[in-house]
Amino acid sequence: MATNYEERLRIRLEGDNDTHFETSTGLHVATGDTRIVIGQRGPYIEFNPEQIILANLHVPENEMDRLKEPKRSYVYYIEWCTNDEANVKVYEQHKTVNYADYKVGLLYISPFDLIVGGEPVITKLDRKRENGVQRRLTF
Repeated sequence: MATNYEERLRIRLEGDNDTHFETSTGLHVATGDTRIVIGQRGPYIEFNPEQIILANLHVPENEMDRLKEPKRSYVYYIEWCTNDEANVKVYEQHKTVNYADYKVGLLYISPFDLIVGGEPVITKLDRKRENGVQRRLTF
């Protein structure tokens, strides 16, 4: 059973230029990715701004103050969300952090929030046990 993130991902760790990423509602949010970053807060898919479909994102009203100076100069990221019911969070990195190798100017989305080819990007673990054996959910 795959228990670590690398084994559970359905995309390449080093990224590619062709993968079509969607939310659970089918909204196309990106084509291609640069890599998977696995930090203390779990895995995130890294994107160049050119790979993200910005027309399908917005900055939530409660996050708008992050765009204004002086706050913009010291925030670690700008939060975007998808323009659909899935409301997927997209992080635009503005400063480096100690807990992961996020790069300034790139964008990050949790693989748990995205679909590729009609399937989740990462499999979920099933915490239920059958006959004393832990198994994962199948999709």
